[in-house]
Amino acid sequence: MTLSDLIVSYLEQFKVEYVFGIPGSPLIPLFDALSRSEKRNGPRLILSRHETGGAFMADGYSRETGKIGVCTATTGPGATNLITGVASAYADHVPMLAITPQTKLSDFGLGSFQESSADVTDVVGMFQHCTRYNTFVSHPAQLEKKLAAALTIANQHPKGPVHISIPIDIFGATADEKIAFPNLYNLLKKPSSLIDSTLFSELCQEVVNTLNKNCKIILLVGHDCKDAGIEITKFAELINASILSTQRGKSCINPYHPLYRGVFGFAGHKTARKELEDKSIDLVLAVGTNLSEWATSSWDKILLNNKLIHIQNTHAYFYRSPMARLHIYGTIKTILNELILYFEKSIKNKILYFKDSELKSYVPPMVEVQNPSACKGDNTFSLVKPQRIFAKIVQDCPPETRFLIDNSNSVPWSIHYFFNTKPENFYLSTGFASMGWAIGASIGIALGNKNIPVVCFTGDGCFLMNGSEITVAKAYNLPIIFAVLNDNSYGMIKHAHNMLGTEPVDFSIPQVDFSEIAKAIGINSFTIKDSKDFEKIDFKSLLKLNAPTLLDIHIDPDEKPPLGMF
Repeated sequence: MTLSDLIVSYLEQFKVEYVFGIPGSPLIPLFDALSRSEKRNGPRLILSRHETGGAFMADGYSRETGKIGVCTATTGPGATNLITGVASAYADHVPMLAITPQTKLSDFGLGSFQESSADVTDVVGMFQHCTRYNTFVSHPAQLEKKLAAALTIANQHPKGPVHISIPIDIFGATADEKIAFPNLYNLLKKPSSLIDSTLFSELCQEVVNTLNKNCKIILLVGHDCKDAGIEITKFAELINASILSTQRGKSCINPYHPLYRGVFGFAGHKTARKELEDKSIDLVLAVGTNLSEWATSSWDKILLNNKLIHIQNTHAYFYRSPMARLHIYGTIKTILNELILYFEKSIKNKILYFKDSELKSYVPPMVEVQNPSACKGDNTFSLVKPQRIFAKIVQDCPPETRFLIDNSNSVPWSIHYFFNTKPENFYLSTGFASMGWAIGASIGIALGNKNIPVVCFTGDGCFLMNGSEITVAKAYNLPIIFAVLNDNSYGMIKHAHNMLGTEPVDFSIPQVDFSEIAKAIGINSFTIKDSKDFEKIDFKSLLKLNAPTLLDIHIDPDEKPPLGMF
């Protein structure tokens, strides 16, 4: 067995099914090991079309399955191309293992082809600032221990990507037949349950004091509450607290719940801001949010003041809330469960039950959106309105559909107008905001769960950047709809510049027939130039094809997205 086979054995232990990446001669030992693995139904190689796309696929695979995403790239430009996808995972706390090779140890510093050593182009140094663990293996005896360290750190809070750089001669070195840490996966999969009992008592007392004064409490929900949506809702019902969310936090809360008031901050809702303006608000519990620019409405003091209690599972973000009344560190789900137990004993509020089947409109009744009529089907519009795209696709697709939003003009439209009774199926990656992320990630999600359909909302600029990855969707017959919002420009930047810029700048993109590109690849496609064409699309039927579909949707380029901090 080679050390490459040993690496694959650990991936098997961690239930990993795929490694995403681009070939290169220094990776030959690893690719050989993956070929042997595939024959025994172990991890297999998925060839992406660009290294960044491979990292995005690993990102999506990890988000969907909860497993570590694995990506690889060759030396030199292969490794540097991988960095953008790794940095995106770093910002969003996605566990990922990035493996890159090096030329032979004995050749370091001699100018080998695509050499990436510290003597020429220091790739390991480049990964240092976008990984949780970053190491170079200089001796075969180091590899297994360093691999175990990487897998451990990637899967512990704050989760994120790790990077191992391995010379080709070490990749092919002989390894022991048995791995040294056969119980590592079982050790790491045990759920964490951290809580500071002293600070928790202070938190409970703050809530009690606020309720005794007949003042109101707000919960601001961030994306680190992903596995605690039920607990958030139950606690809010117990204390009758309004619920706001950050842009990514909306994936944790059913927007139709009577206590939900919408997204606060960038592209958010006026109802969310109005809640914070209420003079009777005495306590704001910001749970699982990193308090970034968008999430805080550009660090607005209406949120960032001494009413704030910041609850987080990562110490690193507490420096952003020095004005807070309390910092509560621990496992978010555990903290919420303990809050529920504490207040169930003393509060007997009526639980706000509601049924999704009773919903009468796409826009939640307690959330105020701009121009809600644009969400309705209206064939009087000559061009398709972005608001209608989200409303129709969400309503027409099966409830288990996963929806990914690319970092394009789709972002503000989705933050403001995307509503779904299955909020956990909404994927947004605005931590690092890499264009083209959703195209690769949708493929990783579809491979990670082949029983579910996927819709990728992307833009014409994003598609021109990373659209080649749809050939991977074609190769594996993945049921993904790629909805390209086509306005012949870098639309989000165009509208932002029109609001803030002082000089005319051309952000246009030459007209491209994306439908013809898809057809040339052999992918089912439609060109949609007006609202009548759009209303005819049968999304349920398209998702039953077990093959990708591309929709080239010509949107109204003059429809202004909700770019403000509402």
